[in-house]
Amino acid sequence: MVTEFIKRHTSWLIFGKRFMKYGLILAILMLMIIPLYFKSYTLAKQLTLDKSESKLLDGVESLEQQVLRAQNITSLLLQEESFMHLFFLKGVPSSGYYMDIKVLQTKLKTLALTQDMYSNVYIRFKDNPVFISNYISSDDYEDVYAQYYGYGKLSAEEWQDRLFGENYTMKLFPAKEVYSSYYSRKPFDGITAVINNSYFNAIEQKSVLAIDMDREDLVSKLLYEDQTDDHFVYIADSEGRILLSHNYEKGDPLESAETLAETEISGGKYILLTRSSERLGLQVVVGIPAGAFEENVNSLLELVVLYVVAGMVLTVLLAFLFSMRETNALKKLVETAARSTQKGLTLRNEFEYLDNAFTEIHTRSEQQQGRIEALNDSIKYSIAKHMLILGAFTEREKEEAESYFGSAFERFCVVKAMYKVDGPHAGLKAVQHNIGLELEERFNAVMRHRPLALNFHASETVFILFFDPEENAVGRSEIKVRLSELIRSLNAESPLAVTVSIGVSEIMSGPEQAKAAYQQAKYALGINENEVASGVYLFELPSDSDSRPAFDNAVLLKLHDALIAGETSLVSQILDDCLGLLADYSLTEQEQLQIFFSVRQTVFGAHKVIGGDKSSPGGQALTIPAYDQSQDMIRLADRLRRTAFDLCDIVIGNKKSNNNRLKSDILNYIRAHYGDAGLSAGGIASELLISEKYVFSFVKEQTGKSLGKYIEEIRLLNAEQLLLTTDYANNRIWKLCGFGSENTFYRAFSKKHGVTPNVWRENQGSLTD
Repeated sequence: MVTEFIKRHTSWLIFGKRFMKYGLILAILMLMIIPLYFKSYTLAKQLTLDKSESKLLDGVESLEQQVLRAQNITSLLLQEESFMHLFFLKGVPSSGYYMDIKVLQTKLKTLALTQDMYSNVYIRFKDNPVFISNYISSDDYEDVYAQYYGYGKLSAEEWQDRLFGENYTMKLFPAKEVYSSYYSRKPFDGITAVINNSYFNAIEQKSVLAIDMDREDLVSKLLYEDQTDDHFVYIADSEGRILLSHNYEKGDPLESAETLAETEISGGKYILLTRSSERLGLQVVVGIPAGAFEENVNSLLELVVLYVVAGMVLTVLLAFLFSMRETNALKKLVETAARSTQKGLTLRNEFEYLDNAFTEIHTRSEQQQGRIEALNDSIKYSIAKHMLILGAFTEREKEEAESYFGSAFERFCVVKAMYKVDGPHAGLKAVQHNIGLELEERFNAVMRHRPLALNFHASETVFILFFDPEENAVGRSEIKVRLSELIRSLNAESPLAVTVSIGVSEIMSGPEQAKAAYQQAKYALGINENEVASGVYLFELPSDSDSRPAFDNAVLLKLHDALIAGETSLVSQILDDCLGLLADYSLTEQEQLQIFFSVRQTVFGAHKVIGGDKSSPGGQALTIPAYDQSQDMIRLADRLRRTAFDLCDIVIGNKKSNNNRLKSDILNYIRAHYGDAGLSAGGIASELLISEKYVFSFVKEQTGKSLGKYIEEIRLLNAEQLLLTTDYANNRIWKLCGFGSENTFYRAFSKKHGVTPNVWRENQGSLTD
């Protein structure tokens, strides 16, 4: 009786539970908010202190880390041979030392980047005038000090005396009006940390490494952005000198600065937060104005009052509205879940129904989305590969490229990269594959728009680089610079000896130029194939080349496929493009004959495949017009065009009578040869004497799946049967079922079942037992 009542009044049951739930939640929230009103001041003050203290701790730690990283840099530099040469140099360096200066400057720049230094870093030597920073280097520090770097009120001699006037391991001093043209556009204040990086620093210092930390950077790490106007902060050393201050007008530190102590400065009351750095011998003090607490308290009180009043008025109304809304939305889901689980609704299990329903919907949606994305990627890859190898000649091909790539081909170039690995692992496919993936990732990093990567062979990758309208200024010289830097970083970071050669085409516009761009990239790479080192090579048009476009034989493959498929409009377009060239009187007679015979041979090949010698629309065998020297070439081309159209009519007529048989033959062939790892549309088409396009369209029409997915499904079904009925190992099963590799088998099986083949076999065995 209870079950029957629940079935009849499902809506009221769901509504009642929702109303009780929301009413209880809102009542609890009201009870929680009321005590908050009385604790608001303490809470606001504590939150403000916690927030500021956390920022202070992070800022002091960041300051310590900068100095610690600088010390790490000095330790690494001491191991450099170039540093040793310069360290023991006395007097002005000769030209032989310039390479040491260059190597040391590069090393310092690299270390500054890898150590995440946000400071201006430089090295000085006591006995020679060499100056090296993470941006520039010079053999005359006085010239650098006069033009590129300096302290506003210090001369070069005073600066030198500050660096070497006393012995120390590390010291800090305030930096006033630091001018560094390569680091900042305007002079800045801050703190300079100088570290002794001499070999014999316990005896005498002859070299130092200095870092200039910008005041704005330091303040931003100690205070939040909204605190910079009314909070003060200062940094003092162990001798009581203020190295840096912000909104603090006194010249000396506070006599007693303790955390949470209250003080009055310039008529304003502040609560202090302090943090000491024993490692640097510093004390950092932050002053929080008392007004900040009052503002936070008032804001919190207003919010509490608003919540209390609004909550009391809207509690019942919201509970009612939310309950009605959820009831209407969940009723159908609950009923659907009940039908799927074949269980009656109870007072406690509607969430189980909802979980089942959402799980099923989510699973189906993910599967469908995955299929769509995989199909789109596959189609885009296929279209791009087709354009590069065969070209885009017809309007349909251009429209197809535009539908998948949009306006990406408005400005692009093609890059072909070949790579090889020297060493004992050079022949491993996994090594080649990993190099290709690493190269693809680096290409993505150097280009604003994600390139399209196509893998034609194991040791080469072809990239289509797309340029946004904002990148109109990007030319091939900049591309060469980016790719050269890419190769350099890859060689520097790779544990293997990798040689990468890259050919770059001209910048093209339009998908019809894709094939030409690919040929240019191949040519640029081919003429430099004997180079033993990595390099980037730009295509340059040979000086003796003919500027007139040559007849592209790749279009003949399209003509052959279009004839076999009976696509009259496409055949007409291709023939107009090809035979229309015969009207170009600038062509020689030999060139005209070459075009005519190329097209005639293509029509003749299609004629043999279609069987035009056995039947024709008029009941007579078709003949291919032969070349007759006495006839006009244009008239011969017109006869050849009419013969091509007659072949299309034959194909269209045969389609109507052979469709059912052809569909059956295709599907039966796939079921019989699924164990062949090389099974493809080309093989099926060749065996059944049809075009590849027929194979793709028939399988899609008959099964609702792409050819690849249908073959994979047949292979998986047979693999499941072998797992259930035999004790064959996985290594044998994936070979018998035609999977190209064990990884391909595992990936396809796991995607369908969510588990590996071994786990699935065990689960099925458990169910049978």
